[in-house]
Amino acid sequence: MDEAKYNSIAWDEEVNRNNYWTRMVRPEDVQDAKEGKIRIRITPTAFVPLSWIEGLKGKRVLNLAGAGGQQTILLSAFGSDVVTVDFSKNQIAQDEKGLESYNLKAELHNRDMRDLSFLEDGIFDGAICPHSLNFIPSTLQFYREVYKKLKKGGLFLFGVANPVLYLFDENKEEKENKLKIKYTLPYSDEKSQSKKKIEKMKKEKDTFEFSHTLSSIIGDLLKTGFSIRDFYSDEAGAEPVDSFVYDSFLAFCCIKEDGYIFRRQ
Repeated sequence: MDEAKYNSIAWDEEVNRNNYWTRMVRPEDVQDAKEGKIRIRITPTAFVPLSWIEGLKGKRVLNLAGAGGQQTILLSAFGSDVVTVDFSKNQIAQDEKGLESYNLKAELHNRDMRDLSFLEDGIFDGAICPHSLNFIPSTLQFYREVYKKLKKGGLFLFGVANPVLYLFDENKEEKENKLKIKYTLPYSDEKSQSKKKIEKMKKEKDTFEFSHTLSSIIGDLLKTGFSIRDFYSDEAGAEPVDSFVYDSFLAFCCIKEDGYIFRRQ
């Protein structure tokens, strides 16, 4: 299955559905960013600590699948030189709309973030990826692409869902507000769902998701050559999940070390 093709279509539709990650930032948020008080999210509810971002002011930042009309706009207002990559044309359109509305500039590319070969290596001071790893089947390939594009000492900030969230029956959660374990991990819509459900998802333009494992989320990150500089967890912003799992989402601040890459034996 070409998950990138289906998810690009699905996220085009999510813009039409007014998904949280497609909504335009408010004028007051843009003004705060201009004054250095930038507030961005890479997980559902918590703001990224200013200490993670303040060093990127005036620097070149790679924004990957960064929520249409949100991170691109705020980082540009903050004073960063922003290059955004997103495979959803409607998300890119949201960024275009926001940049024009707030008289800001950024470089936008409607492409798959897993292939950054069109960009020069080693030119970015930072890369930011808000909760998008769960829409690609492999973290390792993506980490390697990001690593190549960063300068030595460059920061990589990203959010990802705790794999435990994918244990539960989503339909029962939505309809009955109850949590019931249904799936084994690692979860994949492509492998965990029936053919009938997959066809329904395609017809309804639903996103295809992947839970990943802690080994792939963290282990592959370290094997690529990143070191974890800081970390926090976040709520899902929805019940009943938050009643049982506080660490629903994980946020990482990583740094590209000086050329060291741990080789798997």
